[in-house]
Parts: sequence; structure tokens; C-alpha cells
Amino acid sequence: MSLTNPTYKVVPLFSGSSGNAAYIRCGDEEYLVDAGVSCKALQTALNTLDTDLSRIRAVFVTHEHHDHVKGLETVSKKFGIPVYMYENSYKGIDKPTLRTALAPYLHFISPGDSFACGGMQVNVFKTPHDACGSVGFRFNFSDGSALGYATDIGYITKGIANALFGCQTVILESNYDVQMLKTGPYPYYLKQRIESNGGHLSNDAAAAFVPYLLENGTRKIILAHLSEENNTPRLAYDTCVRALAAAGAEPKEYKITVAMRSIL
Repeated sequence: MSLTNPTYKVVPLFSGSSGNAAYIRCGDEEYLVDAGVSCKALQTALNTLDTDLSRIRAVFVTHEHHDHVKGLETVSKKFGIPVYMYENSYKGIDKPTLRTALAPYLHFISPGDSFACGGMQVNVFKTPHDACGSVGFRFNFSDGSALGYATDIGYITKGIANALFGCQTVILESNYDVQMLKTGPYPYYLKQRIESNGGHLSNDAAAAFVPYLLENGTRKIILAHLSEENNTPRLAYDTCVRALAAAGAEPKEYKITVAMRSIL
């Protein structure tokens, strides 16, 4: 599953607690957001798109949790790809060999930063998540279009809403169904963590936000980072579609897809 316009292409390669990575192509330039699976898995996934890690210009990291950085150590050692990462997040990495491997290729970023990377202008915004540092990205392209990336968010802040304003495409977390989480097998402390303001975004919370996106220029939405135990693609999709219907949106006005756990 991918979404393409004349300027850019975005493909979620892996999505969920088992690992996250997304591919972005802007003209001849290719990028990753996160590298939360093995280097081998990343290479295999990219091969399905007729590309490979040697062509990746940079990796943008949302935060330091394992399911977002698992492959970075080997990727850095083998390919020397520049890595853009919040300094607080880098300091929170609990694996010394990963910090050492990243050091020569690091470009520190902070919420509120805006910088050029190839043919894109990248805006960094803060996301509420229980990491040492967690951010989302807005990728602005030369034709005036924009792609927003916001996962691992406990709730929608004004900063997130402002950052995603006018993005034609948005990758948005829709992690769990409230009822499935409540009746599911997770221990109580973990349920509390997921539902907290530093946890993850529920289907209901994502769906409540989507009409705002549509009203302000978004036409393509990819629901991402779904829980394997506490959600299903159908539940996430249907919850979102119902919210848009209640807001008076016509199906012809938007396209909603759900990121697969893996494209392999």
C-alpha cells in the first residue's frame, strides 16, 4: 500500500509495536522515517520497491523506543546514512553500541526546528509520548504539498494540529480500540500506560481528529501503528469513516487506508 502524488511517494514498510519504518521518495531522493526492524528486513522491504538502503539519503527518527530504532546500528555501520534525531531521544538510548554507531552520522534536531534536506523542507514538532524525546515530522515539497507523520502520540495537542494543518497526506496513529484494550489480556499497568497522555492514540481519538484534517486540506490518511492485540484494521478504518460521515464528509472527498504490519 502506498500513496503517491506527482511530487512524492510514501510507503509504510512496517507499522506496529513489532517495528516501524516508512519510505518516502521525493523526486530522485529517498528517505526513511524510523528503522525499527532489522537491517535485513529493511533491505528486503526496500527491494520490493526496486530500491535499497544504499540509496537512502537520510533517516528521520521519531523517538528512541526499540520498535523505532532496532535496525539503526547496523544501518549506520554498513551504509553511513545521516540520521536526524532529537538530542533528548539520543541520550535516552539504552544501548551504548547504538549510540556509538550513530554518533558520526547524527544531526540533532529539536521540536520547532525547520530545515532543508534535499528537495524537502522538514518541520519538527513535539509529540506526547513516554520517551525521553518524541517528535513528529511535516515534510514540505516544492509544489506546495506536504506530508505529515504523527504516531506514538498520547493525545492530539494544539502543536500537532497546527503542524498537520494543510497536509495533503497524513500518517496518523490509530493504535487501539478502547473496548478491546479494556477486555484484553494486557496487565492493568500496561493498559493504563497505553491510555495515558504519554501513551498511544485510540481509534476514537484518531477519528475525532480526522474531520479537522479534512476541513483543512488533507485528502489522504494512512492509519498507522495499530496494536496487534487491541485493534484490527477494520475497526480502525470503520471508526474513522463513521466520524467523517457524521461530520458530513463525502467519500469522494478523501482516501483512507490502513498501514500493514509489514509489506513483506
